[in-house]
Amino acid sequence: MGQIQDSRDQTVVDLVETQKEDLLSSQPLSDDGDSTGASTNMFRLQINEMVEKEKGGRLVGLARRASLYPASSSQVPYTDPMILEQLQNKDERIVALEEQNATILAQLESQKKTNAEILEKLDRLLP
Repeated sequence: MGQIQDSRDQTVVDLVETQKEDLLSSQPLSDDGDSTGASTNMFRLQINEMVEKEKGGRLVGLARRASLYPASSSQVPYTDPMILEQLQNKDERIVALEEQNATILAQLESQKKTNAEILEKLDRLLP
């Protein structure tokens, strides 16, 4: 692979590589068997966003965002049905966990009230 001659371009590429390494090192490793191409795509999006923030545009080798193209030329990217199913399952699990959390919080609040009433009665009985 050839060297980048323009020092400004090389500086930007070095910056992106550094941020990419920082991003990759900060990501937890997944052992749950749920690793798919979706995580790789997320990294690409995050890297592209870093570049767009720094230079307000695209760099060589990095794709443009779909939002930069007119709506008539935009194409819906291919979505893997298996990934969509996994996302749907995770969404359902999140909703169930949020409902469970709300129930637990309500029970805790009720228990706090009961405990406060008991303490109040004990204070009255034992001066």
